[in-house]
Amino acid sequence: MDRKYILDYTKVGLKVGLEIHQQLDTNTKLFCRCPVKYQNGREDYRILRHMRPTLSEMGEYDRAALMEFRTNKEITYLLYKDNSCTYEMDDTPPFPLNEQALEFALQIASLFRCSIVDEVHISRKQYLDGSIPTGFQRTAVIGINGELPYKGRKIGIHHLCLEEDACREVWDREHSIGFRADRLGTPLVEVITEADMHTPEDAMNVAREIGWAMRALGIVRRGMGATRQDVNVSITGGSRVEIKGVDKYQYIKDLVALEAYRQKKLLEIRDELVGRGLKKEDIRLKPIDYDDLTEMINIESLKRAVQKGGILRGIKLSFFKGILDIDIGGGRVFSEEFAGRVRVIACLDDMPNIAHTDEEILAPVRDEMMERAGAGKMDVVMLVWGPEADVTTALEEIRDRAKEALDGVPNETRQVLDDMTTDFERILPGADRMYPDTDLPPIVLLPEKIKEIGDSFENPWAEKHFLISEGLEEEQAMKVLVSPLKNIFIKGLRKFDARFLYHVLFEYLKGLERKNGIKISAGELERIMDSVDENDKKSIKN
Repeated sequence: MDRKYILDYTKVGLKVGLEIHQQLDTNTKLFCRCPVKYQNGREDYRILRHMRPTLSEMGEYDRAALMEFRTNKEITYLLYKDNSCTYEMDDTPPFPLNEQALEFALQIASLFRCSIVDEVHISRKQYLDGSIPTGFQRTAVIGINGELPYKGRKIGIHHLCLEEDACREVWDREHSIGFRADRLGTPLVEVITEADMHTPEDAMNVAREIGWAMRALGIVRRGMGATRQDVNVSITGGSRVEIKGVDKYQYIKDLVALEAYRQKKLLEIRDELVGRGLKKEDIRLKPIDYDDLTEMINIESLKRAVQKGGILRGIKLSFFKGILDIDIGGGRVFSEEFAGRVRVIACLDDMPNIAHTDEEILAPVRDEMMERAGAGKMDVVMLVWGPEADVTTALEEIRDRAKEALDGVPNETRQVLDDMTTDFERILPGADRMYPDTDLPPIVLLPEKIKEIGDSFENPWAEKHFLISEGLEEEQAMKVLVSPLKNIFIKGLRKFDARFLYHVLFEYLKGLERKNGIKISAGELERIMDSVDENDKKSIKN
């Protein structure tokens, strides 16, 4: 990452909180008895649906749900007969909660020293992006007010939930989105921290530490997609922004740094617009017809839209001269904030989907566009093209995003792009998305059961400290404790030096397998070590 995007994080007041989603290694799903199994072959069934929002218990709509409804998406689900059932399609009530998943969640809550709830109450959390066919996710708080040891201090764990995973997205084109339902219903825990991290590096390391501690228990799934991190970022004067679905903790450092920079630039843009005298009432939606100029504009996506019967419209943005080309981090400019909204909400995803009069590509028609819009020298005209209904939605979003520029940093969820920058995904959900589940009764947790579960596993930080005291480096100790060879290593310490044992199990044998294709099973390793006597140990070390 370019060093120009790195800030003084104490000065800008950076705060970061994490939401770590970790799948549990259960045999079956959370609210049905289908096996947990990923599928990539041809589906057995397809179901087509449309989502609509419902009122919360307070009689209000969640803003994020309303936004998703505006996209008018046609949602296709790809189903497999051997790990999907009628529960997942909302055609039958849920089965009782998976007891194995609950026990695993209680172990993790105990690991982070959470106060365990007396009763587990299932709630529904609205999801209108289509990733869950019911339109909501069943979730339950298991513990609150926990902590994570980190560099001599404690990171607060706000709460820990047990919930069902969503579908995997397969495609998202215009008004059509498709999901594979194999992952749907997989049990997972969500570990939600306090905003106790104040540097990008701390955020990355805390995410790593939380994931490592859960893996050390041996009850969670491994591999791509088994762990996903949502990263909540804010700076002084900004707003909470959620970076969604980061699949590798190593990405968090740069993502947080770029988000802090983006928020700083958005606050500077706000101050500049306010200083120019712009008020929200100055930003009006008065669409301008530019259909007759399409032949003079050399933008391929515009030409494709016109060939399909699309229209070309514009909106005047008063006092935005020079604003849309400001670098907001990672080489992205402010106009891309508008393009992201248009892509997601208006479903105009043939990029580029907007252009504006500060860009050189509109030079041949700039004067005509400005004059037709009644624009002054400090104004900009922004263009958008596509089907008429989508262009209408796009112009509304451009107007709304321009107004939000006067607030600074909008509350929103952002998705990670291939170049490790982020773009708009949805409006940040609020409390109105949650309401009690009507199908499942509370589950009473007896104190003796909670204590039994809390005593059923070794503390991974204590184990790490022990291995370090035996001579391992911290990184080596952490690797041992999440390895399938952990038990063999611990048992081997009765006969061998820790550093020698690490070299054999994690370096020599790996090299042997890589170079010669020779793989020794865990059982064979254990038998070999059991058979070694004192004389053998001396010869081995020599």
